[in-house]
Amino acid sequence: MIDFFFLFVAGLVGGFLGGLLGIGGGIIYIVVIPATLSHLGVPAAEMVQYTIANSIVASLFSALSANYFLVRTRNFYLTEVVTIGFFGVISSLLVLHGVVNTTWYSRGAFNVVIVLLLIYMMLKTLANAAKPLPAENLEQEGRGLRLGLAGLASGTVSALSGLGGGIIIIPILNSVFKMDIKKANSISLGVIGITSLSLTLSSMLEKPRHPFDFYNMGYVIFPVVLALSVGVVIASPFGVKAGSLLSSRVISYLFSFFLGLVILRKIIEIAAFPG
Repeated sequence: MIDFFFLFVAGLVGGFLGGLLGIGGGIIYIVVIPATLSHLGVPAAEMVQYTIANSIVASLFSALSANYFLVRTRNFYLTEVVTIGFFGVISSLLVLHGVVNTTWYSRGAFNVVIVLLLIYMMLKTLANAAKPLPAENLEQEGRGLRLGLAGLASGTVSALSGLGGGIIIIPILNSVFKMDIKKANSISLGVIGITSLSLTLSSMLEKPRHPFDFYNMGYVIFPVVLALSVGVVIASPFGVKAGSLLSSRVISYLFSFFLGLVILRKIIEIAAFPG
């Protein structure tokens, strides 16, 4: 019960940060979930696969809750969300089945991927926060192609890390399209909803390689995602609302701060569990 209480608290924190920063809260879930899964007896050989699957489900609920608020306040950008999300679904499913759910994608590989991605995003976010961006690039020529490439990148990152894809969507939209980070966050949450739904269904239908039975379907463990998701649904709209009250620069610095904390935690894990 203590584990599930901490998952609920993690859902509150992750949901708020997900709504505030546009990343679905995965930076919290991937740190908290493994400890609970270990206590439940999840096979160590597939800890990464279970962690990613359940983090993605929590990110789905975070995105859905936040998107409901964004639609109501007319801050939802349908064209960009659908375009990026379509390509994100394709790449995420290909990477999930071709890379993640294989025997060689280990905890060590997972942590290295996470650290490299987060360092990249933190540096890009800080660089953009330090200088004013020019007006948003509204050029239509090649826009659809670039949005599609952003979708392929986000889907790949989402499947590899369980972070929801927002960690790559936001820097791309912020840097390449010169979008204000608030608009980029909104689009990111919409895309996370689409890609996370496809990954959730796929993870539920997947057959784990090692036997484990605790109210689960495939890699999704229902008590874990329920405890997380209750907190997520409660807190996510408050994060979105808080984000609307803060400046883009403040959001960028907050984003970078939390990324730095997760990077530090994952580096410690790599040192402790190099394999």
